[in-house]
Amino acid sequence: MPNWVYNSLSIEGSKEDILAVKTQLNAPFIREHEQWNMQTHVMETKDYIFTNPIFAFWNIIKPIDLETYKLQKDPNVEEMSFAGNNWYDWNVRNWGTKWDVAVSDEEKYKETELMEEDETSLAYRFNTAWSPPLPAIEKLSQQYPDLEFNISYEEEQGWGGEYLFTNGQGTELESYDNKCRDCDSLNTLDYCENDCGEICSECNYMGEADLDQVAECEDHKIYLDNVPEYRRADQ
Repeated sequence: MPNWVYNSLSIEGSKEDILAVKTQLNAPFIREHEQWNMQTHVMETKDYIFTNPIFAFWNIIKPIDLETYKLQKDPNVEEMSFAGNNWYDWNVRNWGTKWDVAVSDEEKYKETELMEEDETSLAYRFNTAWSPPLPAIEKLSQQYPDLEFNISYEEEQGWGGEYLFTNGQGTELESYDNKCRDCDSLNTLDYCENDCGEICSECNYMGEADLDQVAECEDHKIYLDNVPEYRRADQ
């Protein structure tokens, strides 16, 4: 399984452009893909149907060579070079991530959602594998130069950032290796030398620290009184 990146995307602009981009992103489509059949032990081609994809990278940019795209890998192309036109390589190059976030008709637990909308704005939430989909959002911004796209993201290990795209150009607003969930300070989470775990140097937030270990730590045990009740219960 990949490390997941949690993305929040807001789009703002004119009523006409907002309606157009929402319609484009949610346009229905069918995608052909190779898949290993665990029962027959044969690679089979299957159609995946998206009647209500909500947000689809496919609707931003899709491959031209669909026959090669549906393959698991290209022959004579070095693994992990991302130089081929099979689905994996093509997706990473053009979307910045391994999989689309579109919701297929077979999806039982959709993780892509349109969170808020009005006539001049949209707000989406979706998860991507390994990295944020910055190339896809850049291409969408090129298609709608008058719209403003703001994407914030955080990987499950703690690093993240924020980008603003306008007129096809991206500007990095924030980048961090870690972020405190209590005080929102950037790059202040450090691992205690006494093996307590991760603790914020700004507000002493315990994060995922081992509270039993903290109780024995001369440096950090004085902060135990500030630990939220829910963390005590989890411990």
